[in-house]
Amino acid sequence: MLRARGEGERMSERTIVWFSCGASSAVAAKAAVMHMPNVHVVYCDTSKDEHEDNVRFLNDVERWIGQKVEIIRSAKYQTCDEVYEDTSYMSGIKGARCTMELKRLPRLKYQRDGDTHVFGFTADELDRMKDFELNNAFIRCRWILKEMGIGKEDCFHYLERAGIALPVLYLQGFKNNNCIGCVKATSPGYWNKVRALYPERFAVRAERSRELGVRLVRVKNKRIFLDELQFDAMGSWKDLKIEENVSCGPQCGVSDPAPRG
Repeated sequence: MLRARGEGERMSERTIVWFSCGASSAVAAKAAVMHMPNVHVVYCDTSKDEHEDNVRFLNDVERWIGQKVEIIRSAKYQTCDEVYEDTSYMSGIKGARCTMELKRLPRLKYQRDGDTHVFGFTADELDRMKDFELNNAFIRCRWILKEMGIGKEDCFHYLERAGIALPVLYLQGFKNNNCIGCVKATSPGYWNKVRALYPERFAVRAERSRELGVRLVRVKNKRIFLDELQFDAMGSWKDLKIEENVSCGPQCGVSDPAPRG
């Protein structure tokens, strides 16, 4: 249960909640505001690639947690496609270049030594927490949703009880509220759902990936280009199943560098 912290807790250290417009990061923000000192809820701006409903969701979350969400952004890029065009890179074994430029680098610039970082990892994502700790030994994290035993489905229920409608992408069957056409995704179900619901975005990703020689989708363990993916135009987007959980946030990418000096 979410209960407010007691009086007199120290307010000197900064707690940074990395809000992504996802359900779990919203509940993590609420829990941190109630339980931790000196909380800053921060969103790395990727709004131009996200669903427009995320603006509504962010405003609803601000009212729920009782404070404004700080918005930080890349000084160089506004959209994922600007990153791909400029760097000639979409995604690979080290992650997606858009995540690095639009989320991770702004985080590194914003954070300070001594910050405690809160990410929206839920109690059913222990492997993700372990991997993050192994690759980011030089920052201090608190897994508040794990401590409280809150899973992904629980986050949806908390928002429902708060009277906050889930973001549109969840209602359309996407497992995460990422940018539309996330280049980390590899499943045919994901990309065909994007093609059915957001054909213009699919076309942009298909053209750019072909231009850069990036095979984003995997069919029967073989990588193919998006424009090679078979699509049943007679089917319903509601029947398209997504076989993967694609998460994106300022924690993604290669590990943090060791502190200098």
